[in-house]
Amino acid sequence: MNNKIMIGIVGLVLLIVVGGFAYMSSKGSQSVEETIIEQPVEDAATNETNTLPDESTPQVEVTNPVDQAVKEFTVDGSNFKFSVTEMNVKKGDTVKVIFNNTEGMHDFVIDEFNAKTKQLKTGESEAITFVVNQTGTFEYYCSVGKHRQMGMVGKLIVE
Repeated sequence: MNNKIMIGIVGLVLLIVVGGFAYMSSKGSQSVEETIIEQPVEDAATNETNTLPDESTPQVEVTNPVDQAVKEFTVDGSNFKFSVTEMNVKKGDTVKVIFNNTEGMHDFVIDEFNAKTKQLKTGESEAITFVVNQTGTFEYYCSVGKHRQMGMVGKLIVE
């Protein structure tokens, strides 16, 4: 009799835990889609900076954030080159760039979208997120010393 009660209690606890996890997972994904970041925020745990254009940059009106695509790129920086030299996205996309510095001291900058990492040492990484709100071809580059002039550049193409 005691074994049946214990099995029932364990089953009930498992049911509550699994149900709670499923509920929190569904609520968590909904809140992420509905979150709007109003100013740059740096998360010290992940070294990630969320950057939106300043008021002088033309704004895009997004009526349904669920339809907005997120394009993620991982870019490694080494002496005078990026591992990715061209990124293609669509106007209105949210772009996330994970920048890994594999050699030297570098950063990742796209002026038109006010997107920039800190200057990173070898082995450091930082992620930046921004919204592309205009079409065209935009240069990204390393702003350290003369790295840009030495060819540490790439193109962000927005259709």
